[in-house]
Amino acid sequence: MKLNCNKNELYKLVSLAERSTSKNPTLITLSSILLRTNKNRLFVISTNLEVGFEGSLSASIEQEGEVLSPAKTLLSVLYAIHEEDINMYNIGGNLKIISKTSSINLKCLPVDEFPTIPKIKKENHFLISSDSLIEALKNTILATATNYTKPELASVYMFSQGKLPLTLIATDSFRLAEYKTDASYLSLSILLPQKTCQEIIKIFEDFNDDIEVVFNKNQVLFHGRNISFLSRLTEGKFPEYQTIIPKSFDTQVFTDKNQILNAVRAAGIFSSKLSEVVIAVDGDKSILSVKSSNAETGEYESNYPAKISGASVEANFNYHYLLEALQAISKQKVFLGFNGPQKAVLIRGADDTRYLHLVMPMRGN
Repeated sequence: MKLNCNKNELYKLVSLAERSTSKNPTLITLSSILLRTNKNRLFVISTNLEVGFEGSLSASIEQEGEVLSPAKTLLSVLYAIHEEDINMYNIGGNLKIISKTSSINLKCLPVDEFPTIPKIKKENHFLISSDSLIEALKNTILATATNYTKPELASVYMFSQGKLPLTLIATDSFRLAEYKTDASYLSLSILLPQKTCQEIIKIFEDFNDDIEVVFNKNQVLFHGRNISFLSRLTEGKFPEYQTIIPKSFDTQVFTDKNQILNAVRAAGIFSSKLSEVVIAVDGDKSILSVKSSNAETGEYESNYPAKISGASVEANFNYHYLLEALQAISKQKVFLGFNGPQKAVLIRGADDTRYLHLVMPMRGN
C-alpha cells in the first residue's frame, strides 16, 4: 500500500470508526481498524461484532494494499500531525505515516485476522433524510431504558405500515416518546438498540443528505454517501403502546414553552431526593403552578396564567422527565393534557402532532 491523502478527512473517519471497536482480550483485532485501498479510495473499516462501520475518502493511490492498525494509537498519531497532507506506506505489514515534519512507524496486526463484516441483501430498503432521522432519534432515545434487563425497552422501535408514516417510539415504562417522520415504507417493524441509535446520531448528524436504510430480520444498514453503519437488531417485541396514548383529556393546558421549562428547571433545584415536582392546574383561575420542596434546600413555587379548559388537577412528576420532554419540543407553545392525578400527562407542541411525550406521575401521590 502506498498513498497520499488528507489527514483531517482521515482523522474524522478514524474517530468514527474507533467508536465501533471494542477491547477483547481473546480477539484483539476488534480494537483495530482496517485500512484498505480500492480505485483511488481509502476505506476505513471497524467492527465489534455487534456493529460495523465503513467510511471512505478520496486518496491518491500509487500501490493498492491494506493494513490492520490499532485504533487508539492510529487516532492519537493522526491527532498529533499538524499538516493536512500525509503519505502512508505498508512496510513489512506495518504502517508508515509521513508528513512534512514527522515520520511514524506504526506496528500493525495481520490483516487476515480481521473478521468479515456481513453484507445485507438489498431486498428491504427505503430512503429517509438524515435531518428527519436524526431528529426522530434524538427525540425518542431519551425515553429508552438505561438498563438492559429488558432489551426491547433499551431500544427504539421503528415501524411503518401501508400509508402510515415511519414512526419511532421508545419507552422505559415511566415515560414514552413517539415521533412521526416524513418517510414511509410498506411494512417495517424493527428494534434499534440504544447504542446503535447513539452511533447513528454521531455519524450522520451533520450529513445533510438522504440515508438509505437496508434491513432484514436480524440486521440493519444505514448507508450514506461514502459512509455506512451496520448493526444487529434487538430481539423481542415492543410493548403494545397505542392504547395508552389518550385521545381525549379532562384537562387541557396551552402555555409558553420557555415559561414552564424555566419553572420546571428551577423547581428541580428544590426537588426531593426522588426528584419530584408538583404540577398544579387551576381550571377556575386559569393558573398553572409548578412547585417543589426539600427539607434541606427550601421551597419553590411559580404561578402564571395559562389557557386552561377542564377540571383542576394536581400531580407529582419526576422533574428530569418533564425537563427532557419539554426541551425536545421545538415549538414555542406547548400542550399538556391531563386525565387526573394518577394518569400520564401528554406533552407536545401546541400545533404539532408529529411528536408527543407521555410522562407517568410518581406513585403514591
